[in-house]
Amino acid sequence: MTAILEIDGVEKGFGHGTRALAGVSVTLGDGEVLCIVGPSGCGKSTLLRLVAGLDTPDAGEIRLGGAAIAGPRWGLAPERRGLNMVFQDYALWPHMTV
Repeated sequence: MTAILEIDGVEKGFGHGTRALAGVSVTLGDGEVLCIVGPSGCGKSTLLRLVAGLDTPDAGEIRLGGAAIAGPRWGLAPERRGLNMVFQDYALWPHMTV
């Protein structure tokens, strides 16, 4: 199995000692599907923001196709990652409906 996305020991905190992620590790192989589920505030969106390049991890590393794309307080620019992120529906256009 070829690893497409590797998240190794990623941590992310926010002001006042709030830790959103602590030592998260995930390997996603070619053809695999990953579902991230959990209650509000558990770090799902934070993890996706780190993978997309909208935030940088405080610790750990993120690799895409074997190449490092993010590490402690650094990251490849989002537009150079070849990834997309769709935000939760209420955050897209709150004044519009489907």
